[in-house]
Amino acid sequence: MSNFTELSQVNLAPGENATFLIRWRGRQEGPYSAELIEKKLSANEIGLLHEILYNGQWITIRAYLAEQEATLRVQRQAREDQERRDRDEANRNAREIETQQRTAALAEEKRRNDLLEKSLYERQADERARATPTLPIKSHRGGLIVTCAVIGLFVCVPVCIAAWSMASNDLREMDAGLMDPSGRSQTSMGLSVARIGTLLWIVGIAFFFFAGGLNRF
Repeated sequence: MSNFTELSQVNLAPGENATFLIRWRGRQEGPYSAELIEKKLSANEIGLLHEILYNGQWITIRAYLAEQEATLRVQRQAREDQERRDRDEANRNAREIETQQRTAALAEEKRRNDLLEKSLYERQADERARATPTLPIKSHRGGLIVTCAVIGLFVCVPVCIAAWSMASNDLREMDAGLMDPSGRSQTSMGLSVARIGTLLWIVGIAFFFFAGGLNRF
């Protein structure tokens, strides 16, 4: 009785409708269902030393139950191992998902910070642009400079020098964005004429004084 109680957690038969032949000292009984055999064991009508026909062999009920217990133990261990592997896989997937979410969150935070920095930079640039007074662009004097240079070339050197000065100043203002650059070509041409006129006047005056000095001698 006590031996069966120790093995009572083991099902006698793997199938619901399985039946077994029982033998005791050469006397064969049955076939009995697994439920009936368990009742007879509980009632001490048969013992664990009775033999049972299993897989074409006669073995004691004790050995049969022990074998069933070992099989169940292996199955239970395999099931626990599989459950542990499933838990490990689930935990690994959860960690991977968490890592991906954290990476995505960091990327999103970086993107927002970049947008914020860009917005702040643009706002500061706008504020600096509004704070910096915009100087009006002057109209170019290309035509006037050319006219003065031509007049000075034929009339007097001071006009050439004035045209030269105006042209140089206007070109600097065009480079600085303070004057309309569309008159650059005229201004450059006037500068060239003014330089040529000035040099011609200097040469002519020098020649005049040189020639006058020779006449005195």
